[in-house]
Amino acid sequence: MSNEQLINDLNYATDLAKSGQEAPLVGGPFGLMWGVLLSATLTSHWAIVSGTFNLPLDNLWKLWIGFAVVGSIGSAILGSKVKSKPANTSTANKVEQSVWQLFSVMLGTVWVGIVMSMIFGSGTPQLFDFIVAMGFGGQGLAYAHTAKMSHNKWLIYPGIASFVACAMSMALHGHVELYLFAGITTVFTVVLPSLKTMGLENAK
Repeated sequence: MSNEQLINDLNYATDLAKSGQEAPLVGGPFGLMWGVLLSATLTSHWAIVSGTFNLPLDNLWKLWIGFAVVGSIGSAILGSKVKSKPANTSTANKVEQSVWQLFSVMLGTVWVGIVMSMIFGSGTPQLFDFIVAMGFGGQGLAYAHTAKMSHNKWLIYPGIASFVACAMSMALHGHVELYLFAGITTVFTVVLPSLKTMGLENAK
């Protein structure tokens, strides 16, 4: 192999790696769906607990089970569409998918732990307030990590907003207003960033 051929191959490999790193993120539709669903669920949770909806507290279980079922079905539908996108296999998208999947597992584990504490220990429903704070904290980590590992440096801003929301959620722990705050804040930390991600993907 001549030096010229070697240089051409190296340039090709470099361009290929760069194009993969700069591939648009394809997770926007997932974020938009979960963001809208979560915002509506958190706000409905507040409306039930505060008495605004005048519904028994038992409806909270139905609300969150419905959230999980609808979200899971929506993710399955969106997943089949995203897999066909060429950018889906890029490093940036693999990082984003991995960190959000692990984030979901973490929240699920905490939820199971709280339920076990309520069944076998002295846990109370108020423990679920911690999931709100942990959710925002996990979002901040996911955004910041994706920003660091890809060219989407703008994600650091919703990451910072999520960390601030985490602190505010801890300050509101035990207050009914926590869920109203979380429902509104989710629009800014999940829905709007997801819309921007989708816009950047369509612009490519």
